[in-house]
Amino acid sequence: MPDYAKLLERHRPTAQGDEAGYAAVWQEQALVTADLVELAIVGGLLADRMAWVFVAGYQSALRHTFPSIPMDGLAAFAVSEDRKGNPPLAGVQSHEHEGKLCVSGYKTWVACSTTLAHLVIKANRGAAAQYFCLPRQTPGLTLQDKHGTFLPEMSQGIAKLDRVATPAALDQSAVASFGLRETLYIYLAFCAWAGIQGAAPEQCHGLILRLAALIRRLPVDAQELAELKAVDADVQALRESISPRSVAGWQADQRLIAMYSPGIQKRQL
Repeated sequence: MPDYAKLLERHRPTAQGDEAGYAAVWQEQALVTADLVELAIVGGLLADRMAWVFVAGYQSALRHTFPSIPMDGLAAFAVSEDRKGNPPLAGVQSHEHEGKLCVSGYKTWVACSTTLAHLVIKANRGAAAQYFCLPRQTPGLTLQDKHGTFLPEMSQGIAKLDRVATPAALDQSAVASFGLRETLYIYLAFCAWAGIQGAAPEQCHGLILRLAALIRRLPVDAQELAELKAVDADVQALRESISPRSVAGWQADQRLIAMYSPGIQKRQL
């Protein structure tokens, strides 16, 4: 288990609100480890705002779910589609083109679209669903950058795929747990970050140990579900202890941590 106290001594926020700056610092300092828990912790320590706390946890969750994603550079997992927009955008489907399996369509929420190096996309639905990891420069892949009002420093773009030849499909055996795994890794990054914002390092370290243990044991059984809900309550208490004056955009962006809690507390086996 990574030593949080030592990591806290070695790493401090340096990104200053710029996505490219955070991506470069993350690449330089976080990627010295292949341990995904430590990767999330260091990514959280490097963050100067909640957008990068999200990115830090998200990167570990993606690589835990899809271990074959290259470690170099930021990655994104594009699932969202909007077929009811104006104009409607076709979802991503696989098809044959010139004797090759290809995918075409749109994904409408792509985190870090400006800086990502790897894009994981879901094609098709239900039993036909497949997942592919595409390098940013893949022919036929176009990324349109956008920004929202929530986590506004992070680009949240649209991906267009036009007859993109598919690589080998990714192992999807761990996809079902991605949602909860993403939450726990984001909580990890947040607890690491909170130690720089004035929270007691011992409190943060204790939560990190508990979160790491839950990540190792997914999916949860009855005993672990009780621990999951207890950890969530303690993470929310930590969130409420943060001074809003110390963090850029805190009043709006603390929702990153708050929004997961209702689902966890209502969760049943």
